[in-house]
Amino acid sequence: MKKTSLSVLLYTVICANTSAVSVCWGQSPTAPTAPTAPTAPAAPAAPTAPAEPAANQDDMSSDPMPGQPAPNTPMDVPPEFKVPAPSTTWTADEKSAESAAKAVAAVNALPAKYASFPAIEETMSIRSPQFQGQDQKVQLVASKGGDTKVMMPGITLTRLQDQVYVEMDGRPKYAQLKQEGSAVKALSEVMGGKLPLPTLILLDGDPADVTAALTLGQMPSIVPSGFRAGVDGKPDQILLIDEQGSEVVANLDAKTGLLTVIDMSLTNPQFPAGMRLPMSVTFDRKVYNDGLPMPISFDPAGRKMVTSIESLDIPFDVGDTAPDFTLQASDGSTVSLADLKGKVVVLDFWATWCKPCMMGLPLLDTFAQWAKESGKPIVVYAVNVMERVDPAQRATMVDAFWKGKAFSFPTLIDSTNKVGKDYQLTGIPFTVVISPTGKIAAVHMGFDEQAVENLKKDVEAAMAIKG
Repeated sequence: MKKTSLSVLLYTVICANTSAVSVCWGQSPTAPTAPTAPTAPAAPAAPTAPAEPAANQDDMSSDPMPGQPAPNTPMDVPPEFKVPAPSTTWTADEKSAESAAKAVAAVNALPAKYASFPAIEETMSIRSPQFQGQDQKVQLVASKGGDTKVMMPGITLTRLQDQVYVEMDGRPKYAQLKQEGSAVKALSEVMGGKLPLPTLILLDGDPADVTAALTLGQMPSIVPSGFRAGVDGKPDQILLIDEQGSEVVANLDAKTGLLTVIDMSLTNPQFPAGMRLPMSVTFDRKVYNDGLPMPISFDPAGRKMVTSIESLDIPFDVGDTAPDFTLQASDGSTVSLADLKGKVVVLDFWATWCKPCMMGLPLLDTFAQWAKESGKPIVVYAVNVMERVDPAQRATMVDAFWKGKAFSFPTLIDSTNKVGKDYQLTGIPFTVVISPTGKIAAVHMGFDEQAVENLKKDVEAAMAIKG
């Protein structure tokens, strides 16, 4: 899956810990723009900016965004990223060998404390300057038998016995997959990476993952390095430090011993001097000694079942009616899908910051030239989406960009983002082939180096679609 809420969340944490934060900002269409830091080498565990173009759906264009400095320009670190490391407020006694041993014992005791409750229901809220004041929230319901439900904006995961059900908002289908093992193992395998859910990780009870759970599962080498005992009902605190200098302070509820807050202060040798990325994770939970008030369940509600995540991520099936649209082109003309009936329509959704889009558009231009020379009823349009510029400046910027590329086909501008929503975009590039009768004939997600030949086959198939 390309850009679900969960993958954005997981990506943000990994990216902050393994690569220059400005590289992460540049790649994620949901993240704020920021000045560009010195180029960082690719990190294998997360999307990064590789030395050579790669088919990374969320990579950024090699050209800087308008108003941004060129690559390798020194970064002016905002004050919210200059917060001192948490350990600077801890005393020598709290960081002594004896206190570190207490921290190790407290961490190792966590799985048993979580397992002592038959069921847990919680909301995990993540706050960071990267989220521009909007907390990222994940809801979790877990029972001792392994049944689990994870809910977040855009996606819901349900584990019942050895079956995992995956739902995406707005999709008239769901994925059902068989996955054995613990809940965290099953759900992580479905999503293609360790879920950043400390409670679920701790319920799994794997000793190798217990410490990493306090970093949302992303820093297995972090070490318990200090302990601060709570007084007068205040939580005990555990200080953890990893080899790169990232620090975590985990707060434990005085009554239950469960996590209440995790404060993370992430750094990396590639960050500018003095820069740290703060992130706070808060848990609001209920524990049930007699099981959940209502059992975890899944209702297919008449939706179509698919057996792969990839199928779920594709918003349309061949034969579906393509959403209508009316958009302005960069040259000022207006294009409506309804007016294109009788022609095969190829739409390619793109953005100026998207490197795979930059790799794909020249191929689409080759195809557009072939389509024109073929004399067949085929029209090709790019559709500009997801730009991170002032809406008032967008048309001018896109028009100048497009003219500079000198492509032979026009681009439309989704200035209100309505068409992107109607076509259920989860990432770009995203290419749709529409039949002369307005039916979906083919969908391609991500960069395709065989795009020209594949699109030639697609348009032939599209012309054969009836009704």
